[in-house]
Amino acid sequence: MVSICYHIRLRKHGGFGMPTKMFLFIAIVLIIMVIRIKGIGIAFRSINTLIHELSHAFMAIVTGGKVTEIKLNDNASGSCTTKSKGKLKTFLVSSAGYMSSALFSYLLFYSLGKDWNEYFFYFFLTISIFALIFWIRNTYGIIWTLVFASINLSLILLPNTILSFSNHILLVFGLLIAIDNLLACFTLLYLSITSPKKSGDATNIAKITKIPAFFWAILFLAFSLYIAYKSYQLFLPLF
Repeated sequence: MVSICYHIRLRKHGGFGMPTKMFLFIAIVLIIMVIRIKGIGIAFRSINTLIHELSHAFMAIVTGGKVTEIKLNDNASGSCTTKSKGKLKTFLVSSAGYMSSALFSYLLFYSLGKDWNEYFFYFFLTISIFALIFWIRNTYGIIWTLVFASINLSLILLPNTILSFSNHILLVFGLLIAIDNLLACFTLLYLSITSPKKSGDATNIAKITKIPAFFWAILFLAFSLYIAYKSYQLFLPLF
């Protein structure tokens, strides 16, 4: 990320145009509570899973590889099966998930209050349809992605809702992705210590680089914490 700190103009009071300090606080508390609820929590966490797995997929395509399948599982985990030639390309694909989720959440926060923020609903709809057509084949993944696509389509078809609540909705999306990504990084770190051969992306990179999975888990966590701090700086005008 660039070292310059950008601040979004957030009003402390007034209408539904921008999130307030109170809304931000309530949203964070509720999200932390809701994602811990079995069933519904998994549905909300799957937003981050979709972004994470699609990041692997798009990186594979950009680096000349192929994407075979994406799975979104009913425990909020996911997988992206890709084929890449060369260690560097495989490294880039394996590294994309956690870092892209962190960066994407920052981009959502940065977009608040800007004229183009509602286009994120078109983006979510597009990637959902794209993923359904080409990669997602498991039952939960198909059902969840269809529902998520329908939600975004509904928001697009209701312009007054987008105009009035787009900042609040995107803030919630961003918080869901950021919080779940951070928790996933902590889980990855734990697994890299207790089960280094079963720590997902960190294990894949460790096989390529011969550097322990623990190192890569620490790196992903440090990067996500840094982006979380930069995101916090965006909200300083509220305080």
